[in-house]
Formats: sequence, structure tokens, C-alpha cells
Amino acid sequence: MKRLCIFAHWDKDNIIDDYVIYYLKSLQEICETIIFVSDCNLKNEELDKLKDITKYCIAQKHGEYDFGSYKRGYFFAKTKHITYDELLLVNDSCYGPFYSFKTIFNKMDKKRVDFWGLTQNSFGIKKIKNGYDYCYSPHIQSYFILLKKQTFNDFEQFLETIQREENKEDIVIKYEIMLTKSLQKKGFKYSVFINKFKHTENCTLSKWESLTQKYKFPLLKTSIVRKGLLFWGKQNWQDIVPKSYPIEIINKQLRRYSEHYPKTIFELEYHDRFIYFIHRYLPFEVFLISKFLDRKILSNFRRFFRNILNSL
Repeated sequence: MKRLCIFAHWDKDNIIDDYVIYYLKSLQEICETIIFVSDCNLKNEELDKLKDITKYCIAQKHGEYDFGSYKRGYFFAKTKHITYDELLLVNDSCYGPFYSFKTIFNKMDKKRVDFWGLTQNSFGIKKIKNGYDYCYSPHIQSYFILLKKQTFNDFEQFLETIQREENKEDIVIKYEIMLTKSLQKKGFKYSVFINKFKHTENCTLSKWESLTQKYKFPLLKTSIVRKGLLFWGKQNWQDIVPKSYPIEIINKQLRRYSEHYPKTIFELEYHDRFIYFIHRYLPFEVFLISKFLDRKILSNFRRFFRNILNSL
């Protein structure tokens, strides 16, 4: 089974961090070819870090986020006539792996599906007249997606629609959510490695402790640590990451991001504080029921909690 990996990268300081190098080396165990695509203009000294790890590197600012990198990597592979049976899409939004990917691939290979991911987000967002709203829309999260050969033609058509968007919400709607929906519409079936939290908005954030400890999940979202979302958990992330992982490469990045690292929940942005409050103090069924409420009532409900949180 020949497997191609397209790895999407971005860094605020235009560097390739050590945790990214560690991640890429681990991907060598499951992928014959890795194409590294950065949404940054990287210097040669940074690209030199990838020698003997990736087959090809593309480093040019494009502003189309991860899907723009996936698009460029896919069509680059086509020009190079690279042959493969499976396509793996990965981005740099996770630390890890803490456990070998081989166990996951052995399990997922036995499933009769056309594409799969590690986790899915049960909730999404949809565009409305005056902005955005929550909606129930299960989809594979785009940080780790495996596509089998039968999906390639339809995936290529999907990639051709990708362009630069003004808002990150539009990227989630048009690309992350729609990739799953568009392939499903074509009759393709999908699955996810972790499917234990059916009523959780985003288990990679809200259930990160259980994922790592109970289910031996190999990755930890960088936003858990860097953006302070670890407040959703009850333990220190350093006590959960397995000893086999070189934790210093995470601490090294944290020191670089220290000025952006929230110390308390009140330093989080409003949206993150709101979601934290929902997950921590209210039954998630409240959030599920809210989508059936009249929009005006729901708007007042959110305004009420916004006023409370902003007054703290």
C-alpha cells in the first residue's frame, strides 16, 4: 500500500518548530512520500531541517490556510507523476504522536470505508443573514484525513473550488464541513478512529484528558496548551503526555508563544469562554436543545451569557 502524505504548515515567525520535525519523522513510518507545504516564506536554513524527512517542500505564502496547502500539495504531486493508493492530509495543529500510528492504521484498514479521520466534530457553523450560527453537522476534522483511491477524482474537483476566504468561519463551512458532506453526497462512506463522544462539540478540546489517558490517542491539539484551553481539563497536560515523548520540544514552543499564552480563563476570548462555560457547568443537552429554539430566544440567551462573562 503506497501512501502519500501532504503536510500543511504555518508559523507566525516563519520557522519549522522541533515538534513539527518530530511529527514528520513519525509519519515516515506510515507514508512512503511526504510533501511539506508551508503557508510561509521559509528561509533555506529552515528548509534544511527537512532533509531526509520529506520528499518535496513548497514554501510560499498563499493565505488559504490548510486546505490551500492541501490543494497545492495535491496538484504538485500530480505534476511529478507520483503514484499512490492512499492520500493522507495532515496539518501542524497537533503535538505528537505519543503512540505509533501503525496501530490506528491497522484498525482503520479493516473498516469498509472510503475515507476516514481520527475524530469528528459533531457541531459546525452555518452562514445566516447577519453572521453565523451553530448547526448540527458531523464532519471529519481536517487536521488528519485519510482518502482512499476511489475518492481521488471527486476530491480533486473539491480542491479546485478552494480559494482565499476573508473569514476563518467561511473556511470551516466551505471546506472542512463540506469535504465530508460532498464525498458523502457522492456515495462514499467514512468513519473515525474515536467515536465515543457523540454529543460533544469538539472532543479534541473538551475531552483531551480522556482521549490521551483512556483511549491512547496519539495527538494533542496545540491550542489546548498555547491558547489556554487546557482549562477545560482538571490535570496538567505535562502529567498526561507519555514520558516517551520529548516534552521539552513543546516547552520550547511555549516559551516562544509566552506572550500569547493565557494564564486564567478570563484571558480567553469571548467565544472560548462561552464554550468553556457550556462544557464545564451545563449539561451539553442544553446546547443541543438550543438549536431548536426560536432564533430570537437563542440570541437573547447568548446575549445574556455574554454580558455575564464580559462583566467578570
